[in-house]
Amino acid sequence: MKQFIKQAFVVSGAALNIAGHGCAHGYPAVLFAQLSDTRQPLHLTSHDMSWIASAVGAMGIVGNFISPVLMSRFGRQKANLISIVPALLGWIVFVLANSVPMFLIARLLHGLALGLRTPLAAILVAEYTDPKYRGAFLGTFAISLGLGIFLSHLWGAHLTWKVTAMVCAVFPVIALGIISLSPESPSWLVSKRKYDEAKKAFRWLRGNGVEQQAELEAMIEAQKREALVSEEKRVEKRFLKRFVDSLKDVLKIFRKVEFYKPSIIAISILIVFEFGGAHMVPAYGNEILKAVLDKEDASEVVWQFTVIDLLRTVCAFFAIFLLKIFKRRTILFTSGLMTVLSLTLISVFVYLRNSNVFSNSLFLDAAPMTLMILYTLSFCLGLVPLTWVICGEVFPLAYRSLGSTLSTSFLTPSFVVSMKTAPHLYSSIGVQGAFLVYSALLSVCLIIIYALLPETKDRTLQDIEDSFKGKPEKDVESEMSLMLGKDMLK
Repeated sequence: MKQFIKQAFVVSGAALNIAGHGCAHGYPAVLFAQLSDTRQPLHLTSHDMSWIASAVGAMGIVGNFISPVLMSRFGRQKANLISIVPALLGWIVFVLANSVPMFLIARLLHGLALGLRTPLAAILVAEYTDPKYRGAFLGTFAISLGLGIFLSHLWGAHLTWKVTAMVCAVFPVIALGIISLSPESPSWLVSKRKYDEAKKAFRWLRGNGVEQQAELEAMIEAQKREALVSEEKRVEKRFLKRFVDSLKDVLKIFRKVEFYKPSIIAISILIVFEFGGAHMVPAYGNEILKAVLDKEDASEVVWQFTVIDLLRTVCAFFAIFLLKIFKRRTILFTSGLMTVLSLTLISVFVYLRNSNVFSNSLFLDAAPMTLMILYTLSFCLGLVPLTWVICGEVFPLAYRSLGSTLSTSFLTPSFVVSMKTAPHLYSSIGVQGAFLVYSALLSVCLIIIYALLPETKDRTLQDIEDSFKGKPEKDVESEMSLMLGKDMLK
């Protein structure tokens, strides 16, 4: 219990950081609602709004590629601290802002913070926590993100946009304090051959039980083998050109099965996350609900949008218990199948309604909202929380920073493409047609994941890495037992 509390304390820093990013995702709606009146001295045009909304994506890519450098050179804890700085500065700029350029600067800062945090957060939790708690802890990310979006909308409904920015800044401030008091990642310390410090941090976080000791020794032994191979290669390559050698090393990494399989899995699940509606529904929810529910004005779908908003947060909470009870693959593919099915059913329903197939008014009122609730439950109970769980578990220690950056660098372009194309799809083929396109894309990605993803629940990160290498699980267990026996004899 003591170790669980320590791990929860460390994870709470990352969760609060993510809640702050949730506020950043929800804040534009507050800003646009309060500054859209042309009679005000400071007002936003539709052109201004589009730039403010999309600015996050531009700097997100930059942050994705800076993050692994920070993680590798300075460690997970310091990289996490650094990621908070632009987020906090962004809220300060919003409070002081009085023009569109300042709004853009604030959004660019939030985009940089998001890009820095995205590759880091899942890795941090995966390396700090016990395998039996890892899924639940990673599942808190979806809760934090949804809660941040919900709270920013709630505060923005009763406060001015400047005061809302002040309140939202509380999240990164508290996160800064918690992360400052957290230890460095044992995995990173091992990768830097700081074995004594790694043992101290690991035992503080995880305890000194038999299983924990075996996991620690397996991680250290794996790193020593990797370091030995790297040293031999370094000696052999003294007479070769540095550029050519570096290029060959990168190409060799990409050809390794323990790297390219996790990368394909992570990229596929991030595409599912984005085109499944993680950001499109919060941003274009009014347009989607108007089309699905056959309403003319956004004011007619207010309570329905609120229900969807609340369901997203509640589902994220219950997903923690599902991750604790059921296997990852069971949750992932059940959720994926139901999401694809619900999107397809919504499309078919709208097409049939537009063809005047249905005449019962009660059915026409109840069916579309029921299908939207089914979609929300299907998507948010599995695919949303599992995205960060899978991304945090599948990459091997030696390439974790590179792999996480490569995969999450697809998230920002996916975000930009989905957000920019959605309005055009809605106007050209309708929401129902767009949903069919998304269903097809999700199906392809889920098939890829089904073929490549091993079960990861309650398995150590080293064990998952060995499974990608094709090493039988019983051999891994025997090796860990042998190392533990040697350690006990010492």
